[in-house]
Amino acid sequence: MKSRFGKILHVLFRTNLVQTLRFNWKMLPARQAWHLPFHFYGKVEFRSLKGRVILDGPVKCGMIRVGVKDCYVDTHVPLTIWTINGTVRFRGKALFLRGSYLLVAKSGTLTIGTHRTAFAAGLRLFCFDSITIGDCARIAWECQIMDTSFHYLEHTDTGEVPPLTKPVVIGDRVWIGNRSTISKGAVIPSDTIVASGSLVNRDFSSLEPFCLLAGVPAAKKATGIRRVLDMDRERALDEQYHYDRTHL
Repeated sequence: MKSRFGKILHVLFRTNLVQTLRFNWKMLPARQAWHLPFHFYGKVEFRSLKGRVILDGPVKCGMIRVGVKDCYVDTHVPLTIWTINGTVRFRGKALFLRGSYLLVAKSGTLTIGTHRTAFAAGLRLFCFDSITIGDCARIAWECQIMDTSFHYLEHTDTGEVPPLTKPVVIGDRVWIGNRSTISKGAVIPSDTIVASGSLVNRDFSSLEPFCLLAGVPAAKKATGIRRVLDMDRERALDEQYHYDRTHL
């Protein structure tokens, strides 16, 4: 375990120190900011920080890391861009790999769960209403999560124009495969797997646990499966199947 001095050295020499200090002291009360719970790495741009960030529970140094290089997939957009005009609530540890684009509008509330929710490289997240992401969720690279359709659509027969936004809910221990899109109104229950390249655009809350969703638009394809999240068991399985998890 790192000492307090070791953590300070880590911030000084490995993070983007200017943006790390700026974000913590701009967005958090002093009693939390001095712990430096947010660590930013690499190239970072804050387009707006007029909103607020809320940390629930114990505050620890480096509990939320942003812009970390992906060991497997390096993104063609290495710049991290965050715009926070609304509310972002973190309930615990979180990890954002390199190249995330996060926009929380003035009317938006983004809530991220506990137990190290992880977002891989190239995330695109647009929150204009409400996006809730549960505990221990895993979102693979180049995924899009959005609670808005951005542009109005009119029904030609009635003239009705539906609202642009609808809340998105992603449950606990959800695993979303790379290049998937989670759009407005999507509800993904806990312990669900979303296959790579899928479009989830409706409420699946009635599904039983441990389902696989896949397709455009997504539909239930299988039941009774879940991701192995225990690291010790994963290492044992790597050895059993002679799988080389070398970081490239």
